[in-house]
Amino acid sequence: MYALLALTATVLTSLLPILNKQILRDARPALVAWAINAFSLPILALGTFLLTQCTLTPFSCTTRLPQVDGIFIIALLASVVLNWGATLLSTYALAKADASLVSPLLTFNPAFTLLIAWFAIAETPGLRETIGVAVVLFGAYLLEVEEARTGLLAPLRVLLHRPGALLAIIASALWGATTVLEKLAIEHMTPPSGPFVALIGTVLMVVLLTPNAFLSSGKTDTPEEKRGLHGLRFHPRAFLLAVLIAGIAPLFGFTAIALGLVGYVAALFKLSAVFTIMWAWLFLGEENIRQRLLGAVVMLIGGAIIAL
Repeated sequence: MYALLALTATVLTSLLPILNKQILRDARPALVAWAINAFSLPILALGTFLLTQCTLTPFSCTTRLPQVDGIFIIALLASVVLNWGATLLSTYALAKADASLVSPLLTFNPAFTLLIAWFAIAETPGLRETIGVAVVLFGAYLLEVEEARTGLLAPLRVLLHRPGALLAIIASALWGATTVLEKLAIEHMTPPSGPFVALIGTVLMVVLLTPNAFLSSGKTDTPEEKRGLHGLRFHPRAFLLAVLIAGIAPLFGFTAIALGLVGYVAALFKLSAVFTIMWAWLFLGEENIRQRLLGAVVMLIGGAIIAL
């Protein structure tokens, strides 16, 4: 069940880089990151209420607040801070580089997640799952496979020198730790609830993103970036769809985190890069799709190894 939930969240979130890329043409990265998360809160709140406070047979709703402890608070606050940093960095990376390049680079975080989860919450990886994660990461290496003719490490050097690539890798590392902390928070609440953690975490992250969204440097902003909230109106359909996905996808994703091993769930999330590459080719006309698709297919195989 956790694999199906994770894959559903993956397909939905694979569209976000494409939508963000369109919106970023006329709005600042920090503002885009804030607006999508802020406007998704009502959808996320309604979904959380229905999933945690209501029953279907018979349909009835009661308010039951979960019990939490000190570890929950520490883990949640730490995950929010890291998520805030990763969200800003990944959005700035999208503003600088192709979505078909940035999205796969965010697949490095299962390696960080698997390692951190091993020590932090004693989730010992099995051989098959570890192989699956390794295959996913190898697929990311193949994104610049044509450069391997000049040296084994050449693809990595090319990635690091591309605009926005380093920001994406740092964001990936931060998200690797974030997933473990979110899992820890879920385990230290009664009853466990992934959607509840998603809701509270998003609220706090929106608060942290607010200064970045509305305080900008006039020295670096281009005329297009100075449009502020008006810049979001240039792409209303893209913005509304991004808000809808940002409100729904966490309900699936955090439930998967609550049910499955966090290292494996995080690896499945990263399959969104496979779909993002295809969307970037179809909707944005980005180039170098053939070589990036090779890496994406390898990543898909790795995800299948984990899910089977």
